[in-house]
Order: sequence, then structure tokens, then C-alpha cells
Amino acid sequence: MVELKVRMGPKGQIVIPKIFRESYKIYPNQQVVMQNDENGLLITNGESNIVEKLREMARGAARKRKGKKFKYDKSEFYEQYEKRAKKTEL
Repeated sequence: MVELKVRMGPKGQIVIPKIFRESYKIYPNQQVVMQNDENGLLITNGESNIVEKLREMARGAARKRKGKKFKYDKSEFYEQYEKRAKKTEL
């Protein structure tokens, strides 16, 4: 486990150290996802789009309630989950 201290700037900004940016494939102008975790703040790169997939599922469920057909393949969800899990392993 690598642990580095960073200083927050006056605007509340922090710099993600190069070692982490390279390890997790985070590039300039790339969107990242931030969420609460039981251990603190979790920052992930935008490639593992699990959050967007969950939103899409919720929109589909809402459409289903309105009487429209909703097709969802569970394997897509699990596939996205596995990709994200592999990328977070060091």
C-alpha cells in the first residue's frame, strides 16, 4: 500500500500524485468519479462506467413502470463490475 500526503489548495483542490495517475490511468481533462466509502473518499477513473450503468438501469425501471418494455441483461452489469474490480486491484 502506497500512502502519500498532499496539500489542499485555497480553492479546495488537490493534485493526484503521478504514481497514482499512472497506476489508475487518470489523464488530464478526464472525468473521474468520487464517492463516499466506509474508509473515506474513493476516486476512480471514468472508464469503469458502473455509475452510469446503474443510472441507465434506474431509467429503464422507471420506463417499465410506465408500461414500456425494458430489456436488461444482467451479464452487462456483472461484466462492468468485473472490469472495475480488476482495475482497482494493485
